[in-house]
Amino acid sequence: MRLNAATNGALRILMACRNDRPLTMPEMTRQLGLTQALVIKTCNELMQAGVLVGQRGRGGGYRLARPASGIGALEIIDLFEAKENLFPCRVGESGECRILSLCKLRRACEKAHAAFRGELELLTVADLALDLGAGDA
Repeated sequence: MRLNAATNGALRILMACRNDRPLTMPEMTRQLGLTQALVIKTCNELMQAGVLVGQRGRGGGYRLARPASGIGALEIIDLFEAKENLFPCRVGESGECRILSLCKLRRACEKAHAAFRGELELLTVADLALDLGAGDA
């Protein structure tokens, strides 16, 4: 799977954010290699979703709105990615499929998609968290 830039940025931002100290926009762009425009857009969406909180002014920045262990990776991916199956069958687009009942590819793709989502459902931001002081970024 290829995540779009906003999803990738959101996950990276959340991996770097903590509850104890706000992370500023310049820190995000420098430490995570993200553009300012992407950080602004992504942080706004994460705040609307109740995942981040932002504070303006001196001592301000972005912080997790809830514990990292309560923010699922799949929840974030679903915020920024299309809600469709990654391996869609195109039967509905072209009419009736003559091999639908025999199609092993369709069943294999459905299983792969379910497994993919199942793995991501197990991960939280706490599992992915970075220690930026240790050079993980």
